[in-house]
Amino acid sequence: MSKQSCTTIFSRRTVISLIVLGGLTCLSCNGLRVYVNNIPPDFTFNAGPFAECCTDFRLFAVFEEGSDRPLWRIASKTIVDRTEANSLVIHYGKLPGRFEQEIPASGEPPPLVGGKTYLAVAGGTNYYPWARVRFMVKDNGIVSLPVKPGSLP
Repeated sequence: MSKQSCTTIFSRRTVISLIVLGGLTCLSCNGLRVYVNNIPPDFTFNAGPFAECCTDFRLFAVFEEGSDRPLWRIASKTIVDRTEANSLVIHYGKLPGRFEQEIPASGEPPPLVGGKTYLAVAGGTNYYPWARVRFMVKDNGIVSLPVKPGSLP
């Protein structure tokens, strides 16, 4: 094998290795993410172990897409940090132990309607740029949808 061939193979391997390493690093550095499944919806969270920001939250809310008023908003009495967020499950309409319901002021939130699109967000005192998931109730199930760039509740 010629010296040039060895150099080319080494360079390709190096480039591929760096790309794979960079991809794995990006996956582990993500801030807080929110996921949705089941009916009524269950919301789960994941914060990358090496993320430097946006891994904790105090507020969680569900909006009908296009509305700036939440259907349901709850607030934690203390900050939910990365380790707690990774094991937390919030069931729509059910108040987790350390949270207080803010909207509606009393009673259960309205049921989610099939065919409508919703946005669930977790964050600080405002909802941007915190975690969000866009979803639709369809055929007695949840369909996750891509979040529109710049979508705010």
